[in-house]
Amino acid sequence: MRRLILLGLVMAPIVVFARPVAGLDSVRIHLKWLHSAQFAGLYAAEANGFFEEAGLDVELIDGAASEDVLVALGDGAYEFALADPSRHLALVQAGVPSVAVAAIFQIDPVVIFSLSESGIRRPEDLLDKRVMSFPTSYVIPAMLARVGLTVGDVQFGPPSYDLGELYSGAYDAWSGYLTNEVRRARADGHDITVIYPTDYGVHAYGDVLIARRDLVEADAELVQRVVAALLDGWIWVFEHPDEGAMMALQWDPSLDPAEQREILTLCLPFIHAGDVGLGGMTVAQWSAMAEMMRHAGILDPSFDEGAAYTLEFVDPVQDEGP
Repeated sequence: MRRLILLGLVMAPIVVFARPVAGLDSVRIHLKWLHSAQFAGLYAAEANGFFEEAGLDVELIDGAASEDVLVALGDGAYEFALADPSRHLALVQAGVPSVAVAAIFQIDPVVIFSLSESGIRRPEDLLDKRVMSFPTSYVIPAMLARVGLTVGDVQFGPPSYDLGELYSGAYDAWSGYLTNEVRRARADGHDITVIYPTDYGVHAYGDVLIARRDLVEADAELVQRVVAALLDGWIWVFEHPDEGAMMALQWDPSLDPAEQREILTLCLPFIHAGDVGLGGMTVAQWSAMAEMMRHAGILDPSFDEGAAYTLEFVDPVQDEGP
């Protein structure tokens, strides 16, 4: 068991339920995106034997697949996946049998950014501007609502991963990860202005660990072992950030070491933040996210978000604030 004192908070020890090595349970975890230091906790749990100590034989699958991972998970293709809570909530409403069991990113790294020359400094400046955002994201609608605008006041184009469309002026602003797209745009030599949703009261989890509902119901002890070992991996990364960043290269040797260090440095403040312990979740935060999605028209007014998550496997602060 490991402890970590970070930002003035003490993380409780993570209890791992060990099984004999000969009887390892096979588990597939689908990453949210391509291999990078964003997933260093998973790599550390594998490399340091935390998964094996927990009686697990874990296969990590990168996010290069074109399939809808959460739909595939619900169909039984995977046991776990890292995903956006907004996409997860929308699919649970559609009937996909999945459950959030831990929040890896306590704060969503998604921001709105633009070339500084555009003059876009505040959400109000997005009026009549062309903005790239993914349809299940409620960040922009929620932020616009805070300043008296609606999605109809902004020109949304097709989702894209090509930042060249921002550089060329095809889009005026872009919705992306501070730890990824913003970093890349600056590395490409562009002066970037960032709008932070949290500055406007829009709070959300980022990467959330999603499990198949049938697995949660049939083998909660296995789910607990996966969560515990993964969080132990992240505790180790916080204690060994440089080594943690370099672990990404074991999964993709083409990655640039300096870039991976930068990615992890940017990620860590989003992973451990606020009053909730590592991986923790609260009823209040899930309710707030669902309400923002209902306001944005992504979720039905009658949707009950309580079916989309469980606090059984983490140790959250049970209060009424996010």
